[in-house]
Amino acid sequence: MGVTRREVLQGAAALSLASSLSSEVHAKENLTVLEFPKPYVDASKRLAEKWDKTDINWAVHVGGGAAALGKIKAVWPNSPYDLIGEWSAVFPAMIKEGWLEAVTLTDVPNLAGVPERFLAKDDNGNIKSIPRSINGGFFAVRTDRCPIEIKAIEDLLNPKLKSQISWPLPTTYSNMATVTLALGRGGNEFNMDPGWKFLEELAKSGNIGRVYHSAVQNQNAMTTGEISISYVGTDSLTAVANRVPMKALTKVDPSLKAAQYVEGWVVMANSKNKKDAMEFANFMVSKENAELFNELTGGVPANQKAKASAGAAPLQYTPEEHDKFAYLPDWAYMSTQLNDWVKKFEQDIVPKI
Repeated sequence: MGVTRREVLQGAAALSLASSLSSEVHAKENLTVLEFPKPYVDASKRLAEKWDKTDINWAVHVGGGAAALGKIKAVWPNSPYDLIGEWSAVFPAMIKEGWLEAVTLTDVPNLAGVPERFLAKDDNGNIKSIPRSINGGFFAVRTDRCPIEIKAIEDLLNPKLKSQISWPLPTTYSNMATVTLALGRGGNEFNMDPGWKFLEELAKSGNIGRVYHSAVQNQNAMTTGEISISYVGTDSLTAVANRVPMKALTKVDPSLKAAQYVEGWVVMANSKNKKDAMEFANFMVSKENAELFNELTGGVPANQKAKASAGAAPLQYTPEEHDKFAYLPDWAYMSTQLNDWVKKFEQDIVPKI
């Protein structure tokens, strides 16, 4: 049987439609996204499974967030990234270099749920970051092993705490443990003398039972009961609390400030896909995605419309609690002081422990 003209036209139309659809599929934009290693990249990929507006090419930070600065500077303005996951210590340097695109509530509506204090801005007040997580460092105790109840920072000097404290090297949490001691006695990261004096007293007291080099080492010491007090991060608290009874000293007394840092997305100014990058970032920091991402990574959602997991709840504050119990230090400045702080710790503190 011969093919009619009608059938030929129908076939041509079908081929034309298929070709059009195929063209649309292949025309989908690609976003290149630089993310932190596991568990962050795994969590982000899980969220992105529901994203279909663009394809995502994932890359992973090697050597920490700050390591990306040198790599970007070497090839700028030809950086391959559209969107990068970074944190408080790195935002200022990227802003200073002029690498970041400004974002608005129109671009990223979910920024409406993020407190003003967590937004990184340039000198003109333009928003340059899209916060997703609030993490931090703070003192915590193993409640079934600690000999006393810690009610204020000066209690760390109590003689009953012999060998009970695990203390981080200055390179861990950028020496925020010592900064917290300084805050407890009227100083801060720019006036560290009160903190070093306090730490020297602590070393002489014999209450520091170990100095830890890594979060895993500290977690093991806490889990085995070798020590009962330490300065930890949100991720460590979550990990240890799954095994032994823990209490974060985050809302106990104003002298026990919890340090906060922000993790979030930045849109690169040289990106050819800025609109798509902003839409993807907005999708990633929605209430539902913020809750899931932080549940998987152990942080607190920057979007205050989202709830923190039970393990991270001690670091989620109301505005009133934040002013009383939390501190947002200048992490970028602290990173410039680390070499000097390490030398001081080794020379003045270690011999007294």
